[in-house]
Amino acid sequence: MKARDFSAARRATRRSLMVTAALLGGIAASTPAFAADQTTEPGAPAAQDIAPASQPPADQSADQPRDIVVTGSRLSAAGFNTPTPVTTLGAERLTKMGTTNIGEALATLPSFRASSSPSNSVVGSNISPVNAGARIADLRGLGQARTLVLVDSQRFSPSTSTGTVDLNLIPTLLIERVDVVTGGASAAYGSDAVSGVINIILNKRFEGVKTNAEFGISDRGDGKNYVAQIVAGTSFADGRGHVVFGGEYDKDEGVGGCYTRTFCSNEVGNLTQAAGLNGRPANNIAYNVHTATLTPGGLITATVNAAGVRTAAKGGVLGGIQFDASGNPTSFTYGQNAGALFMEGGTGRGLNSFFGDPALSIPVTRYNGYGHFEYEASDAFTGFADVSYGHVTGYTSGPEVRDAGFPGNGSLIKIDNPFLPAATRATMQANGITGLVIGKLGTDFGQINSVSTRDTYRMVAGASGKIDSNWKWDAYAQYGVTDYHQSTVNDRITARYANAIDAVTDPATGKPVCRIALTNPATNCVPLNILGQGQFSAAAKAYAFGTTKQRTEYTQFVAAGNLHGTLFDTWAGPATIATGIERRHETLAISVDPISAANGFYVYNATPAKGNVSITEGYLEAGVPLLKDSALGRSLDLNGAVRRTHYNIASPTVSNSFDATTWKVGATYKPIDEILLRVTESQDIRAPNAAELFTTPVSGVGAIADTKTGTQVFATVYTGGNINLKPETARTFTAGVTLQPRGALNGLRFSVDFYKIRIRDAIATLGAQVIVNTCNTSGAPNICGLVTRNASGILQTVSVLYLNLNRQDLKGLDIEGSYHLPFGGSNALDLRALATHTFKLTNSAVVLPGTTTPVNRAGDNGLNGIPSWVVDGFASLTLNRMTLNLQGHFISAGKYDASLVGPEDPGYSVTAVNSINTNRVPSRFYTNIGASFDLMKAGNRNLQIYANVTNLFDVMPPPLWNGNNNSVYYDVIGRRYRMGVRYAF
Repeated sequence: MKARDFSAARRATRRSLMVTAALLGGIAASTPAFAADQTTEPGAPAAQDIAPASQPPADQSADQPRDIVVTGSRLSAAGFNTPTPVTTLGAERLTKMGTTNIGEALATLPSFRASSSPSNSVVGSNISPVNAGARIADLRGLGQARTLVLVDSQRFSPSTSTGTVDLNLIPTLLIERVDVVTGGASAAYGSDAVSGVINIILNKRFEGVKTNAEFGISDRGDGKNYVAQIVAGTSFADGRGHVVFGGEYDKDEGVGGCYTRTFCSNEVGNLTQAAGLNGRPANNIAYNVHTATLTPGGLITATVNAAGVRTAAKGGVLGGIQFDASGNPTSFTYGQNAGALFMEGGTGRGLNSFFGDPALSIPVTRYNGYGHFEYEASDAFTGFADVSYGHVTGYTSGPEVRDAGFPGNGSLIKIDNPFLPAATRATMQANGITGLVIGKLGTDFGQINSVSTRDTYRMVAGASGKIDSNWKWDAYAQYGVTDYHQSTVNDRITARYANAIDAVTDPATGKPVCRIALTNPATNCVPLNILGQGQFSAAAKAYAFGTTKQRTEYTQFVAAGNLHGTLFDTWAGPATIATGIERRHETLAISVDPISAANGFYVYNATPAKGNVSITEGYLEAGVPLLKDSALGRSLDLNGAVRRTHYNIASPTVSNSFDATTWKVGATYKPIDEILLRVTESQDIRAPNAAELFTTPVSGVGAIADTKTGTQVFATVYTGGNINLKPETARTFTAGVTLQPRGALNGLRFSVDFYKIRIRDAIATLGAQVIVNTCNTSGAPNICGLVTRNASGILQTVSVLYLNLNRQDLKGLDIEGSYHLPFGGSNALDLRALATHTFKLTNSAVVLPGTTTPVNRAGDNGLNGIPSWVVDGFASLTLNRMTLNLQGHFISAGKYDASLVGPEDPGYSVTAVNSINTNRVPSRFYTNIGASFDLMKAGNRNLQIYANVTNLFDVMPPPLWNGNNNSVYYDVIGRRYRMGVRYAF
């Protein structure tokens, strides 16, 4: 990458580092993440001494008793230390930075990979309608389905057919805190907790009313965002009963298009070619990349002779000819190093790999509501009921037809087509040409506009109580349903389009007509002229284009009961156990329009699917203290759990069943009050979800760089489920230490945890590009079986199906430091830094060429990897009525793609099929600031105004090729502002 392109970014980074030096310098030793056991916000009691939920939140009276909630364990006992690391994100952090969505806040934690959000519905392109606008968490970057989401330690109704939860559905003002278990927790909570658990704790005892209204806008005037929130609660019957309600409305108008930002207008792309050709590697990152085989009016890319043989037009009598808006032939200038899809320079400014300037962040409208009622009849029985509803609508759009010409299939226009210009036809006749292959970028057909709407309903009823002073019980039943609708207008109907462009002159009328209509008038085909822009009739377009429709209904029923208490007392304290059973039944039903069912649309086909999964499981967990205030240490606790699960899977034609066992063993040791050591090992599982099992293959289109032929083509990509999947098994090991010194260093906390996750028979899909690369370099039959080519060796289709891949391995460190310095009264300085250092992420199905060594994606900043270091620092200064906040977020430098080898890497050679001219991406540092001021603060009444600036120095992401500007980690929007007002009474 050219040095001049990064100089501005380096200057912005230096400014950011200077501004945030006070933040990071104060806790330099902890600058790299978070994994402290039951960590609370700075200034709260020590996490290892008291569970966070046992202290009353700001909106709860201290005399209201609350059960202790220990996330990561089913045990609940004062002083219990869970050996599994837990990171806590408190409501105070959400408030200070003006965060109105918990998914947005979690994405800032270094241990998360924000794999789904409005700014990366499809990373770098934002055109896919599937679950558009959803915020779905991906802990550790191991996949969304491996992160279990709970609300008050109960499973929340899935929002998607993959069983994941859209965090948009949780009212933010009701959130008391979020606990993130950064280790395996299947023995405690069941399937899906492979990479960890997100446990959202709601404030169900809130009293009073809180409101918030906010407006946001980007520095460039787009990205307008309107938010309104409310929460209200009251008690009755002398405090034995309580009612609480929360709701919010959020309208985000989106940001775009891509060319409004310099990293897009530079038109950076990857020019692929045969390795070593002209002394260049196989992959070449270049600027001013334009399309070489398709234009809006149509480009002649090949000629066809009477024998049907296709020959490249470039260099021939019709080479360098495109059609202008009126359909007249005009010149096309080829740039340098023109390939099967792209070139450097030449005709086509504004038509590079982004194909139509998609939005950087899609428009999303969401609203939700939550109600909770509980009543304590006696110590033995407290009943409750929850009702919640959430709605999310996301809007995506993208350009229409992308028919890349030769060596791709392109669109065939025969010599007797009446829409051909006379001069072009004469040239064809004089040279024995019977047809033309046209590369067409169909912007004149209008954009594909998609709407995805998701409504999730959830009802829970349950009860809890005490059997005696030592034993407690709880039980609940939950029913949830998600109704998902997806529609795409202006989508090309493949068969009709092919019929419509094959036009001839009707001998009876002398007018254009579809060739097929001469022999089969019942087709109602209307001829379509694709030469030029907009040179077709409305009737022709209506015949060749249509609307896809899909409805997915996902239902879940859960019934569970738990019993926990003290078995006996030991010399070191009570030995406790928890046991329980759970039954779940999940049903998936997908219905679609007839054309989609036959994979008949150009993109976004869906096929019908139906199936159900029934799960029955039971667990037992025990905690035994071995030391208490002895000469050998302050405490030593052992913890273990086991869970047995039975699955029944059934579709209309196939059924299956299997059993699974998960377990956990761990220990915590406190040699002195200031040090807590912990270690845990667990076996976790994830069973295949409904989408992975039951969805049938659907087709789409993807731009694939084919290292075998040195070309880049549009290929048909099939995605779908696999009824023969079996559960994946993970072994997770964590070990760490928490330091909390006393005396002069009181208020300082530091923790570091090592984690290692090994997944076997991992359920996953390899990306279409990864499948092609792996097949070309390894020749593995199981991978190459997913790829098809035509007789000329040109890539045609790639099947992206769920498979039980051999293994995935992840290793890293979580580090955290925090410091609380009170100034008297409510005045205080709070510092907190979190970091995750990943040094291994491999998938055995993706290996280096000519070896069996898996590609290590740690330090890979592209779409398939995880940066080596991600650091997040936060500082808050409270002075009377004013609070100032500063946040810094750092992403380390890394590779574009760890499967490629550049000049910076050992073993580089331009003749290697995985060579690239540069394989490095620079680091990025983002700075966010915020401030709030209490206009009124009297008793329970508080009126506060606030403002925040995100990405203060307008740091743009590094340029990445093929439009894949990685919005998973990098901010693609730039500087933006939020301002709002809060009122509580």
